[in-house]
Amino acid sequence: FNLNYFSWILLVIYLHIFTCKIYNLVTNIKEFQIIKTFYNLDLLIDDSELSTMKWQEVISKFKNVYQDDNINIYYINNKISIKDNYFITLIDKNCLKLDYLNELMEWNIQYCFINSLFKEDFKLKNDFILLTDDFIKTVEKKIKYIAILNFIFMPFILVYLIFYDLFKYGERFYNKPQLIFLRHWTKFAKWKFRNYNELYHESHDKFVTSYKYCNEYSAQFPNRILGTFSKLIVFILSAFFVVLVLISIINENILLNLYIVETKTTIWFIGVFASFIAIFNSFIKEKIIFYPKEKLKNIRNVINNIPQQWTEEDNYKVKSKMFTLYQLQIITLVNDIITTLKIPFKLYKLSINTKNILEYLQHITINHPTYGHINKFSLFTYNHCKDKKTLLSIETFKTNNSGWQLIS
Repeated sequence: FNLNYFSWILLVIYLHIFTCKIYNLVTNIKEFQIIKTFYNLDLLIDDSELSTMKWQEVISKFKNVYQDDNINIYYINNKISIKDNYFITLIDKNCLKLDYLNELMEWNIQYCFINSLFKEDFKLKNDFILLTDDFIKTVEKKIKYIAILNFIFMPFILVYLIFYDLFKYGERFYNKPQLIFLRHWTKFAKWKFRNYNELYHESHDKFVTSYKYCNEYSAQFPNRILGTFSKLIVFILSAFFVVLVLISIINENILLNLYIVETKTTIWFIGVFASFIAIFNSFIKEKIIFYPKEKLKNIRNVINNIPQQWTEEDNYKVKSKMFTLYQLQIITLVNDIITTLKIPFKLYKLSINTKNILEYLQHITINHPTYGHINKFSLFTYNHCKDKKTLLSIETFKTNNSGWQLIS
């Protein structure tokens, strides 16, 4: 191929991402095949049944097949979420002193801390339970090595991240440019507001449901100056857009053959004007009534981990806290790049505090006669219902799994 250096770099990065996607696809197909075999042969659930079957019904089938009285929906959810429960604690108790989380930092924490606690069968390592000096030193060294690797490969990681976001969001933003300035929950917020023993699909559905109310809340704080400026820009661009479209209808040759500037035709300007009109239209908010507290209560009805005091504090202080977690998409993309640059240094800082973090994780680990070694905050019994996050998690678990009762 007759390509320049930049084009070769783009091609190599694209092929690498494409290869990784194919590898993940093949891996997922193999895993799904194992799950499919288990459902079909062990639980005797056909594919046609599974698409309409509730999770509680799957657990009932599981219990009937294995004839174990200890098996219930809590038991299974706890086993599935055992690693996630420790990650939730790290975020909820601010053990890592983080205020932002991207995918790379999440992976580093999972690999260095969470995966270090467990054996391949998802049971906690004896070295962690006993918290031997060798185990602490091993984890500390692992974090330092990963920090060094992150630092060495930072240029490649950064380029990869930028182009990955370009490939991931490029088409979406091209077709709907206004999405750049829409808000969404950050990865940190999704971990912070996730409950113990809450499965991924339950948490995902919760956040998707909340977007309606979150957007209504964000609409309570329009920027009047930006809105007025956007109306002017939309008016000017719309005028040019309509004129170009009308001229193109009258003479279709103008669409492709008229060069308004040296290398840009009419159709290019029509596309650019349409994109900017869509972007600036997203800044125009028509709001008459101001009731952010009511909208925040609607969000809290869906996500019960939203602090109760937020509904009582000053509106603009709460807005600042809320918009740190419910960010503009464009700000998230910028923060991801900045956080990636900081990762080696944050990991090194965490390595210094490794002993304290592991001691805390060991402290909250209990040995239950039925469930084995688990995070005490994820134990839903009367005797352990003192932590606020645990109480909220029980409330959510009851809502998601009707018929489940708290046991003593």
